[in-house]
Amino acid sequence: MAKLKIEKLLNLLAGCIALLGYLPLQPYLDPLPSYFFPASLMIAFYLQRSGRALPARLLTPLSIALFLYYAVGFSMDRLVPVTGDLLVLFLAVRLLGERSGRHYLQAFALSLFCLAASSLYEISAIFLLYLLLLLLLLAVSLVLLTFHAQDPAISLTPEQGKRVLSVSLFIPVASLPILLVLFVLLPRTQYPLWHFLNGAAGKKTGLSDSVQPGETASVTEVKGAVLRAVTGKLPEEKLYWRGIVLNGFRGNSWVRLPVPEELPPVQRGSAVVQEIYPERSQNSYLLALNTPRSITGVRHDEANDAVFISRRPLDRKVKYVAASVLGGALEVKRGIDRDFYLQLPATLPERMLAKGRELARAGLDPRERMRLLEGFFRNQRITYANTDLPVGPQPLDSFLFDKRRGNCEYFASSYATLLRLAGIPSRLVGGYRGGSYNDMGGYYLVTEDMAHVWVEAYLDGAGWQTVDPSAWAVGAARRGAAARGLSMYVDAVSFYWDKAVVSYDLDKQIALVRRAGNKARDLRLPDGFVRGAMALLFLALPAAGIGYWLRKRPASREERVLRSMLRAARKRYPGEVSGEEGLFELSARLGDPRIREFTAIYGAAVYRDRPLRREELARLKEIVRELRQHDP
Repeated sequence: MAKLKIEKLLNLLAGCIALLGYLPLQPYLDPLPSYFFPASLMIAFYLQRSGRALPARLLTPLSIALFLYYAVGFSMDRLVPVTGDLLVLFLAVRLLGERSGRHYLQAFALSLFCLAASSLYEISAIFLLYLLLLLLLLAVSLVLLTFHAQDPAISLTPEQGKRVLSVSLFIPVASLPILLVLFVLLPRTQYPLWHFLNGAAGKKTGLSDSVQPGETASVTEVKGAVLRAVTGKLPEEKLYWRGIVLNGFRGNSWVRLPVPEELPPVQRGSAVVQEIYPERSQNSYLLALNTPRSITGVRHDEANDAVFISRRPLDRKVKYVAASVLGGALEVKRGIDRDFYLQLPATLPERMLAKGRELARAGLDPRERMRLLEGFFRNQRITYANTDLPVGPQPLDSFLFDKRRGNCEYFASSYATLLRLAGIPSRLVGGYRGGSYNDMGGYYLVTEDMAHVWVEAYLDGAGWQTVDPSAWAVGAARRGAAARGLSMYVDAVSFYWDKAVVSYDLDKQIALVRRAGNKARDLRLPDGFVRGAMALLFLALPAAGIGYWLRKRPASREERVLRSMLRAARKRYPGEVSGEEGLFELSARLGDPRIREFTAIYGAAVYRDRPLRREELARLKEIVRELRQHDP
C-alpha cells in the first residue's frame, strides 16, 4: 500500500500557504518581489524534488542585501509598500532554504503576515476567502509538524492520512461559532488596516467640481464603482444621479460659486426612497436620484440648488437614505437671481455670440427659444464621442460648427451658454447617468464611466427644468443595463460584504446591544410560565437520561454480556485490552482460563448463529463476576 511521506506533504502545504500569502498582496508589490517570489517558488519545488536546499551562508547575505536595498528608500509615506515588499522577499528566500520544523513555522508566519499586509490596502470579500483557506491549511500543517518533529522520515497510510486530515480540519471548523460571536462583539475598522499610513485617495474620475471642454482630445473611461443604491427598478430615462451644480464661470471653466440667497426649491410629487452605499472617495457631494428632496443618515449641509454636501469627505464606508422626486421641476418661490444665472465667460466665439443674439431677438417666448435651440443642435448632427475631441482656443465653436463631435461636457457647456446668451438662466448639473440593476441584490450599480453633465434651464412660473442636450447627439447614448451572469453574483457578494462586515461598525454594535436590552426589559412572560417551564424541565431531564441510557444500552443480551466481560478484562489487565482485537485472539494472548471458557461458550453459540441458552448465559455472567472478584 502506498504511503504518504510527512515531509512531502509539509513541503506541498508550505508552498500552498506561501502562495495564499503572496497572491492578495501581489497587485501592490514592486516588480522585484512580484517576480522574485514565483521564481523562488519554482526553484524551491525543484530543490525539494531533488532533496536539496540552498545553504544559509548564501541566503542570509541575500536577505540582508534585500533589506538594505529597500531600507534606502524607506520613509513614513512608504512604510506600507516597503513592509509588503520585504515580507514577500523574506518569504521567497525562506522557501529556498533548509526545511526543518523551525523553518516551516517561519514560512507559515511570513505567509500570514503577507496576507495581513494585503489588508493595509483593501478589505474585501476575497480577503476572507484567502484567510479561511490559509487557516485550514495551517491547521493541517501544524498537526503534521507534530509527526515531523518525532521523525521527519515518517509516512502515513492513506487511512491514517484521512484521520489526520479530519482531525486537523475539525479545529478551524469547531472555532467558527466562536468567530461568529466575536464578529458581533469585537470592534472593527471601516478602513483598510493602517489606512492612515497610505496617502490620500486620488480624486475619482467622473464627478468633477469644474467643467472645461477642450482640455484634452480624449477621455479614458474608468469602470470603477461609484455607489450602489438599493431601490426598485425604475424607467431608464429617470436614472440621473445628481451630485453638484456648476453655476458660474472662472475663466472659461464652469465652476460652483456661492449659491445666491434664495428660498429653498419646492418639489411636487411622490418621492422614491433609495438606500445608498457610496464607495470611498475624497468627494463630499451626496449623490442621489435627480432631484433629491431629503437625505438622512449622514451629517450634511443642504444648498438651495438641491445639492447635499457631507460635512466630511466620504473616505469611509457610509450609508445614507435619500428621497427624490423624479423628473419634476424645481420651483423657486419669489424667483431667482437672474443676473447671477445669466453671467457669461470673458470670451466667446463669434459664431456662438451670433447664434445667441439670433435666439434673443424680441418677440420670442423662452420656451420657443429653447425649442429653436434644440432644433439647432439636432440639425448640426453632432456625434457623441470621447475621442478626437475638439481642443484649442475655441473648442465649443469647433464642437458646434466644425468638428461636430464631443461628449456630455461639450453638449451641456455649449447649450447652457447659448441659453444664457438667449436670456434664459441656466446652470450645469454634474453627476451620473444610468445604472446596472442587480436583480440578485435589488440595487443599482453606478460606475465611473457613467459620469454625466446635463443642464437646468429656468422658466418663470415653472422653475428649473432638466434638459439633457446629449440626448440630441447622433449615435447611441449611454443607457442603463441589468447586470447579468457571474458579474452580478460577484458584485452582490462584494456589496453584502461591505454592508455586513465593513460598514458594520461600533455604533451599530452598540445599537444592537441596546435593542436587545430594550427588548429584554419589555419582555413579559405569561402567568405561571416559569413554574410550568421548571416542571417541564424536571420531567424532561429524567426522560432524556433514560432515553440516552436506552439508546446506548446494547440491543441484545449476548452483546451486553460480552461488553461486561470486556470491561472486567480491562480492569484486570490494564492496557492490554483494546476492544479492536478478536475474542479468540484476545483469549489466546491473555491465557486466562476464565476468558478462555467464556470464549468457548460464547463462540459456540453466537458465532454459529444461535442465541445463548439460559444456562450458558448464567455461566457467562458467573465468569464475569469471577473476573471482577479477582481484580487486582
